[in-house]
Amino acid sequence: MNIKIFMCTHKAVDFIPPLCVCVQGGAKINAPIPGALSDDGASGGISEKNPHYCELTVQYYAYKNEDCDYYGFCHYRRFFGAQSGKKVPYLTLGKPKAELIASEKEIRSLCNSYDVILPRSESVGMSVYDKYVSSPHHFKDDLDKFVDIIADNAPQLLPFAKEYLNGYEQYFCNMMIMRADIFKEYSALLFDLLEKFDTQKTLHGYFEADRTNGYLAERFLGIYALYLKSKGVRIYHLPRVDAYCSFKKRFINKLLPPGSKLRLKIKRGVK
Repeated sequence: MNIKIFMCTHKAVDFIPPLCVCVQGGAKINAPIPGALSDDGASGGISEKNPHYCELTVQYYAYKNEDCDYYGFCHYRRFFGAQSGKKVPYLTLGKPKAELIASEKEIRSLCNSYDVILPRSESVGMSVYDKYVSSPHHFKDDLDKFVDIIADNAPQLLPFAKEYLNGYEQYFCNMMIMRADIFKEYSALLFDLLEKFDTQKTLHGYFEADRTNGYLAERFLGIYALYLKSKGVRIYHLPRVDAYCSFKKRFINKLLPPGSKLRLKIKRGVK
C-alpha cells in the first residue's frame, strides 16, 4: 500500500517521522529548503497563496501531483502520535521522541482497517463557532461568509456545518490521513469552496489575520468528518504530538492537561 504523509515545512527539519515526505510550503515565493519537495508541482500549484492558505498549499500539491493509496498531512512540528493509554488530545514535547510518534507498522495497520485517520478532537470549552469568533486574528464575518458559501454550493454539508460549529469538540491543525478516493473528493470540494471565498473575502491587512483560508479549512475538516461519519466511513483517532514547544507551553499542559475539567473551566472563564 502506497501511503505518504506530506509534512509541511517552511524551514529545514531534523526529524522526519515514518512515511513522511517533507514539502516546503510557499516554495515559489521563498528560498528553497534543501531536501524538501516544492509545493509548486509540475501539474500546477498554489504555492504563491501560502500566506493565506498556510499548509493547504502542500495539500494542493499532493492532490494535483501525487498518486497514493492513502494521503496524509502533518507539520514539521506536529505529528500523529502513537496509540497510548492516555486519552489526551495531544502531547507537548521539546524535542520529538520517536517512541511517541506513530510507527510505520501502526499506520499501515490502521490504514488496513480504517478509511480515515484524524487527530483526536479537543473540547474547547465553548462552541466551535464562538471559539473562532473570539480567537485572536479571526473574524466573525469570514466564518459566516464561508458557511453561506457552503449553503449555496454544498448544501448537503450545511446540517453538518451547523452541528459542528455548535458543538464543543474541535479538530485542529488540518491533519489527516485519508483513503485516496475520499481525499480527492474532500480536496476538490475544499479548494472549490475556498476559491469562491477568495472572490468575496476581505483582507484584514496583516499576516496573522490574512491566513483566513487555512483557519476556515481547519473548521471545514471537522464539518466533513461529521459528514463522512454519517456515510459510514470508518474513522480512527490518534493523539497529536506537538514538538519543539516552549517550556511555558509544556508546563501549562502538564499542569492543565488538554481536555481536563479545570482547563475547560479556565477557558470558559476567559472567553
